[in-house]
Amino acid sequence: MKKVTVLSELRSEFAGLIARMQKVVAAFTTKHPKLIFCAMVALMLCSFLLCFTLLRMKSESVPKKLKVFSKIEGNLGEIGTTARKLKSILEVRSALEVLLAKDSLTKKDSLLMEQLLGAVDKSMTIKK
Repeated sequence: MKKVTVLSELRSEFAGLIARMQKVVAAFTTKHPKLIFCAMVALMLCSFLLCFTLLRMKSESVPKKLKVFSKIEGNLGEIGTTARKLKSILEVRSALEVLLAKDSLTKKDSLLMEQLLGAVDKSMTIKK
């Protein structure tokens, strides 16, 4: 059974048109090889000029960063870090409340509580 895809259906629908276009292009390239070569060289020269001259110019419209904006950007990163730490502290707090609500703690619960308190201490240290 032949696999039917969109590409195979397009090929079968436009097979005659594609064959005619290939014949036209082949006839044009055999009739005018100098024209195609000159067009190719002209396109390469235009590409060279654009890449190494016009597109290399520095744009003067780039706004300069002010010290105030850079300070604000730095503080925004710290706000995100603080929010992440606060979220983790709240999660640890809820886990500790569950453990403290138990009547008796097992050794596993004690180890878990110790790990949670260590995580709180670790997140409370300020690193700069």
